[in-house]
Amino acid sequence: MATKLDTRQFLEHFFGDGNQIKLDAIESANGSARMLQPWLTRLERNLPSVLPCKHDRGTDWYGVARSERELRSLGEYLTAFVGPTWSTFRGQRAQLDLNNPVEASVQAFTSGFAFKFQGTSDSNGKSHDVWEALKQMRQVLDRRVDQTYETPRATGRVLRDFYMALQACDRPAAEAQLHYLKTHNRLDPQNLLFLKVRMLSDLAAWAELLALPELPDLLGTRRPYEVTQALIRAVYQQELYRFEVTKAAQSAVTYFYEGILPQYSSLYIARSKSRQPETIKSFMLLAIGRAEPDVALKDELLNTPGLQPDDLVYLQQLANLVATPDSLSSSTIADPLKQAEEANRDFDYNQVLIWASQSPPSLQKVRLLFDAFYDLRTLDSQREALVAFQELSSNEQEVISRTRYGKDQLELLQGFIHPVEKVPDNWVEWIQQLVQNPQWDLALDVARRGEQEWDISDLVTEHGAILQFRKLLETASGQPEAEQTLANALPHLLGTFQNDEQYPRREFISIYAFLLDLIAVTTSGGDPDLVLFNEITNTLISLGTNQDNYNEIVGFALDLWGQYGSPAKVDWILDFISILIIQPCLNKDIRNQVIFAVASTLRQYVQRIDQMQWYLFSNLIRDLNLEDSFPDLPPSQDTDEVTEVNLLQTLRNKSVLIYTLTEPVAQRVKTTLESICAGINVHLSHAKGGNNQLKTWILNADLVVVVTASAKHAATYFIEDHCTKDKLLRVNTKGSASLMREIQAFLKKNL
Repeated sequence: MATKLDTRQFLEHFFGDGNQIKLDAIESANGSARMLQPWLTRLERNLPSVLPCKHDRGTDWYGVARSERELRSLGEYLTAFVGPTWSTFRGQRAQLDLNNPVEASVQAFTSGFAFKFQGTSDSNGKSHDVWEALKQMRQVLDRRVDQTYETPRATGRVLRDFYMALQACDRPAAEAQLHYLKTHNRLDPQNLLFLKVRMLSDLAAWAELLALPELPDLLGTRRPYEVTQALIRAVYQQELYRFEVTKAAQSAVTYFYEGILPQYSSLYIARSKSRQPETIKSFMLLAIGRAEPDVALKDELLNTPGLQPDDLVYLQQLANLVATPDSLSSSTIADPLKQAEEANRDFDYNQVLIWASQSPPSLQKVRLLFDAFYDLRTLDSQREALVAFQELSSNEQEVISRTRYGKDQLELLQGFIHPVEKVPDNWVEWIQQLVQNPQWDLALDVARRGEQEWDISDLVTEHGAILQFRKLLETASGQPEAEQTLANALPHLLGTFQNDEQYPRREFISIYAFLLDLIAVTTSGGDPDLVLFNEITNTLISLGTNQDNYNEIVGFALDLWGQYGSPAKVDWILDFISILIIQPCLNKDIRNQVIFAVASTLRQYVQRIDQMQWYLFSNLIRDLNLEDSFPDLPPSQDTDEVTEVNLLQTLRNKSVLIYTLTEPVAQRVKTTLESICAGINVHLSHAKGGNNQLKTWILNADLVVVVTASAKHAATYFIEDHCTKDKLLRVNTKGSASLMREIQAFLKKNL
């Protein structure tokens, strides 16, 4: 549901279709459902609550809250009173299915601040223990004096955590940051909408993005460049990708002009220097479908650097629909300013940028480029507009600065408080400018756009650029104001390097190491930060590192576990240990320190660790031949006696395909499944595109698991095109323990 529900609306929806418990039964004077009335009363008092949804397969419980603070507090109580002893609760946010009316109502009411769990059943299939535990928990909650004070968080830090959540593909965490920004009035509704669009795009929720009720307003308003890119990608994936799959190039051109442009024409005004494949293909359709095909644009698109082979094949197929002229005119344009003025009248701001940039300095050139920047909001247009203004004489600059429009534009171009003279063209120039001007107020805005627009291959091709960049990062981290900006820009730096098509590059190992250091120093223990910490750790050790750096990496993890070690973080540390086992070990002593530190915490929370976590930890101990060092820990249970593990045994003699780019997690899951299920055949794929081997695995598999949290490449779509829905499991998680639980839930639901 797109609209926010009030309490009564939520209860009517929650206890409606899909829930066998009905609201009138709860509110009736008779019947067992009356015991739920106190939980409804808590909601009416704007307090966190827990509600059941009963269906044919059992009962799902939902912990619902209205803020990050409330959810965190509710999670602590659920861990203490319910936990793994009486339920499947592990502290993770719910991954809500918006196609389910009950879960859609939870999302609309809580904005994602929700838990979901099931109670453990007795021999009669009943969950009396969880009901009693929740009753005791409510009684304690009702006696508790609620502390409403919450330390305000800086907007820059909230945005940093939002973008970190996107980089980790953690939607609940991203939505929590959006909710904070909204409830604390940090951003206006339009900018919140822009962030929501960015979130849906990064999570590849294309259908949901195009179904936004605000879409008509988005199409008709001026947008940040990345929002336009997100919408173009969504349109391509939902409407045009099918023509690429079927190699129906001519049909794609026809449909683009007849079915897409009438509704989405405002998206295709300017391409700038986008490297997104969907954008390049969309503009190719635009170029070749015109009455007079734009041959120059066609050739420019074909020569876009960094194109993947599959993308280039389809672009060439489209380009071949246009006959190449025998010769092209070599005549030059006598007056590029007039060309820019004509393009401006046609609202073709991309051409305005091209032509006006070639004209001599003038007031009209500046006005045209100001207009182009106002609509495009790209770094290229910002850079050209600022250069054009600086080329004017002082008197001409004064003329521009005296107008309200000119003053507003200059503030957007240069900054409000500490203006700059130049718009960076790459990350090296960005960090140089930050070091020179630590109070640069546009630094984060430029970094966010730079993540989308800058090509980091220049760092490789330019001699000494990597070393220079690394030294500048160190310099900035030593300046308090620059260090804070750098910390908030972390997700954009991570996005730039992790989304590189050639990631990981050995040349960037020193930069990856700095990013890991920055995560460890700036984190508050959020799940996205810890997930990304593991990813960079795996990258560094797999590329090869020395013993000192290895010790530093493991030392970071020990410090983080010392600060944040708890039942909710067990999945993270188990995956970290898996990385240390799978990758080369340069210091067994410090690796064992992690094992002993984790074991100490597990002893403390012995009743809060679930069976699968104990099973995985026991396997890790066996892998390291350390069984004799942990005689007091719960022994490894026989698989025939472990309920959670028993469910996995339905995969005996079956074939399973796991697609993920997070290789250590996949390897741990493969090892675990093979130890539980005799005769199972587990294939792992980390391909970035479709191929015949992947297709064969898909067709022959009994279960296909796609880890969408780490799958951002064309192979994801390839799998969905070749896999039947009944055996496809999409998992939005990056941990081995949580991935195992998702597989268990899928098997339980489909048995």
